[in-house]
Amino acid sequence: MKKILKIQFNTKAGFGDQVTYLTGPALQTSEKLVCENQRFDFFFIDADKENYENYLNYCLKLAQPGAKIVADNVLAGGRVVDQNTKQKRYTDVMKKFNETVANHPQLESLLIPIGDGLTVSLVKK
Repeated sequence: MKKILKIQFNTKAGFGDQVTYLTGPALQTSEKLVCENQRFDFFFIDADKENYENYLNYCLKLAQPGAKIVADNVLAGGRVVDQNTKQKRYTDVMKKFNETVANHPQLESLLIPIGDGLTVSLVKK
């Protein structure tokens, strides 16, 4: 049902012919897209935190120059910056991801501290 709602929304917004939904394990699907030499201009990472860096690497392989990569939950509920908060199992993973994004030579990035944290990156040309 959720998939149908997304398709209806995109169709009503005028993007129905520009959106394709793929279902399946994200890392396997990403590898398939790389093998098919697919290229994209926008990515949204909101998945299992342990694989954020893997998803980022696939995004970079699939990105057109100037593509945008948005990653959600990068502050891990504030735990990434507040050591007094109870740490979760993925807090260190998100810290490492944030450092990778901030120092990546192919990216210009901005971490926006709203909600659970959002990073918006531009893939350099």
